[in-house]
Amino acid sequence: MPKPNLSFTLCIGFAILSITMAACTAPQPTTIAPETSSPIASPEPTIDLNPTLTPTAAPKAAPSATASTFQPQQGQIVTGQINDPSLSRPLPYRIYLPPGYNEAPYQRYPTLYMFHGLTYTDSQWDKLGADEAANKLIETGKTGPFIIVMPWERTGLDYEQAVINVLIPYVEKHYRGRPGSKWRALGGISRGAGWALRIGLKHPDCFSAIGLHSPAIISPDLFLIPFWVKDLPQELHPRLWIDIGDRDTLRPSTLELVQLLDDLGWSYAFHLQPGNHIASYWSSHLEEYLNWYSSAWDE
Repeated sequence: MPKPNLSFTLCIGFAILSITMAACTAPQPTTIAPETSSPIASPEPTIDLNPTLTPTAAPKAAPSATASTFQPQQGQIVTGQINDPSLSRPLPYRIYLPPGYNEAPYQRYPTLYMFHGLTYTDSQWDKLGADEAANKLIETGKTGPFIIVMPWERTGLDYEQAVINVLIPYVEKHYRGRPGSKWRALGGISRGAGWALRIGLKHPDCFSAIGLHSPAIISPDLFLIPFWVKDLPQELHPRLWIDIGDRDTLRPSTLELVQLLDDLGWSYAFHLQPGNHIASYWSSHLEEYLNWYSSAWDE
């Protein structure tokens, strides 16, 4: 048998030894997580040598509280109903709360009670734009802030009793209406004006102003008015406003009311203006109405 070549044997031996040592001593592979996946900040922050601006960097953020303070405040209309044991059915209402109402929790406000016309509901003055007109007058400084209450004259309600004994106390308790006749006024459209005249003259200690817009006087009030005001002291006479369109079918009865007031010596403001018994007539004069009601409150 031939002798193995010593050099060849040594080479083979060293090769086998190297492979064995490499297999035993080679480090296991280590996975390095990206820096962004670790909750611990990297001591060597990555520097982006080519930064790009993204849309989120643009100043297009949601309005901040500071920015909103520069927005003009608006009044708001809220709705509700009064369930009182003295009423035969609930009394729904809408109420306009002036700008700044929620920011002044201790302030009390003059209150205007506005009655709707026949076949309408508490929404009539709202739809005519009473809140928008009030916002404009208050925001421009033409008048101070005030509340507008718009109740619904529902069939079956004793409306006079509901307004005097239930609605007014409720508003002054829950909505910070300012108490006292000086700080209350009432008015209405058509039949609502008839209610305003009846309630205002029968309760002159409750209101300082009555507004009649295209009035439909409730029968037989035209004959009762002299009895209601006969012994009323002059200082208790509420301010009185009457307006009607020159083409309104209620113009003759309104002129009859004006003549009666003249006979009684009751002072009033009378306006015969172009128009008819329609929504566009009343909405076009809303600012004029509200300015008149609130004029005494600004003194």
